[in-house]
Amino acid sequence: MQGADVNHKGWFAVRCKPGRESIAQHEFKRQGFDVYLPQEQKLVRHARKMEKASRPFFPGYLFLHLATHEQRWTAIRSTPGALCAVHFGLCYPKVPERVIVMLKSLEDDDGFICEGEDSISPFKSGERVVVRGGQFSGIEGMFVCRNGNERAMVLLEVLQRQVRAQLPLSSLAAA
Repeated sequence: MQGADVNHKGWFAVRCKPGRESIAQHEFKRQGFDVYLPQEQKLVRHARKMEKASRPFFPGYLFLHLATHEQRWTAIRSTPGALCAVHFGLCYPKVPERVIVMLKSLEDDDGFICEGEDSISPFKSGERVVVRGGQFSGIEGMFVCRNGNERAMVLLEVLQRQVRAQLPLSSLAAA
């Protein structure tokens, strides 16, 4: 059974240099590794405009699917953009396969992890909402995205301007 174990692959987390996850992903692919870099789209405000930008779902990390003979930690550590595989002393723990499967199941058709449009959040980005309760009660706005499990980013219309606010999801209703 040792021969079968040599070819069995497992997922390993790799730490990357800040903002260099895509470079590390490209370099690992160039070296023939199976790489997974989960990404999400975030709305970013730039020059008074809101634009979508792709960001790593786990900033500073990506995942490599490695067989035993591919676990060349020195080569992985010296790959541009990468720092090292996550390890505890000499132990390099595998990421459970079910975690990667779950992350991939959350991806939309464009390959971005989409956690804000499920049953926890009944609103879609751009949908009109009204605040029910709290200091902004009765004010209408536009749902932007979820911000954590229980909060949302909303653009509220206050004094003929759109003001960004973070509010509890439970305080929002369809307008």
